[in-house]
Amino acid sequence: MFKHAVKQIEKSKLNIKPFPYFKVNNLIPAKNLQNLNKALPGFKEIAGNDILFQSTSQTKKTMLPSSAIYKKLKKNKNFKNINLLFQKLKPEVLKKFDQSIKKYVKKKYQKSKLSYHSTFNVMRKGYIKSAHIDRRDHLVHVLFYPSSDSTKGGKIRIMKMKKHKKTYDVFPSKKDLSLASSYSVKNNFCLFTLNVPWSYHEVSKYYGKKDRKYFYAVYDFPIEEVGSNIKNRKKGFNKNPFWTLKVSVKSQNRKKTFFSE
Repeated sequence: MFKHAVKQIEKSKLNIKPFPYFKVNNLIPAKNLQNLNKALPGFKEIAGNDILFQSTSQTKKTMLPSSAIYKKLKKNKNFKNINLLFQKLKPEVLKKFDQSIKKYVKKKYQKSKLSYHSTFNVMRKGYIKSAHIDRRDHLVHVLFYPSSDSTKGGKIRIMKMKKHKKTYDVFPSKKDLSLASSYSVKNNFCLFTLNVPWSYHEVSKYYGKKDRKYFYAVYDFPIEEVGSNIKNRKKGFNKNPFWTLKVSVKSQNRKKTFFSE
């Protein structure tokens, strides 16, 4: 599985504009994908006590790592293998983004020892997510979709800033963005993004009857080095020293809308 994924990454096109990212179709072999999907729970199987985060709209569930269902899932070899895969892929991914990291990350943090974290999520019909950037302590974030209905909306939309700024808004106004690219999310689709301060992306409304299951994996800066704490992390840790440009939340209304979706 690892060799297959490395080959897929190596032959994928690295996009530099509007921000550094690359997509991979068929990240893992078909047999591994089939076994993984058999192991993954659906939306209805993840009950109240199992949920780390659920959108106000009730269209997405993120599994709580301390829940019984997650602990059981962690023992499944197919689930374990996908997390091990993303950990092993870190050097390959960083190599792909090497020049952009040198350009956009402050020099003292370019060789930071990165930590790995991941969550398992399930979304259903009605899910939508407005344009945003992810937490500032993520150097790279990965979206991997083992299961999805690609014909029923839910496209990942790569957004472009019409005009670059000194400080970037975590939840930008629509008038400041234009669509750069749009991708249908098929089974085994994976998107790798360098989390620069203008890595704006959104998800169009999903109409599929099939649960969309996905892993959100990140390679994180060591925030303990700069005196952060869990409170700051929960707030998004947007004021940090890693990137050469600044980020802030400029609209509480847009933030509220984002978390209600």
